[in-house]
Amino acid sequence: MKEEKKERIKQLIKKLSELSEEQRQSIVAKLGIRNPEGHLLSDRNQSLLYLQAMGSPLSVVAGYKQWQKSGRQVTKGQLGYIIAVPSAVQKSNSVLPINGNESTTVDAADDDIFFLWKAVFDISQTEEITEQSKGKAA
Repeated sequence: MKEEKKERIKQLIKKLSELSEEQRQSIVAKLGIRNPEGHLLSDRNQSLLYLQAMGSPLSVVAGYKQWQKSGRQVTKGQLGYIIAVPSAVQKSNSVLPINGNESTTVDAADDDIFFLWKAVFDISQTEEITEQSKGKAA
């Protein structure tokens, strides 16, 4: 991870920790930021987006590939907002062979949960993918 991104994340975490629970709830009540599937983002991620947007209205956010799957393309030159995305690393294989052909799955409790910092873009930073824009990309 680049030093610039590390410093940006460090500053965001500092600002986020300075917000009271009441302030966070107030932010979330105003925003209601969702992803393209309509799922509401976590309170933490909405607060992170609020701190980065500096007054710009945000409504629907997604990652670069998520926008493409939704039929939209991030406009060239746009900078993303950083959010925390949960991830897991399995401590052992998800399927363990027993007696050569039987198997059992490992419970999710056997995973270590951590967060990755990912860039997302607001719908205002995207445009609809058209046949014409597909031709330009080829």
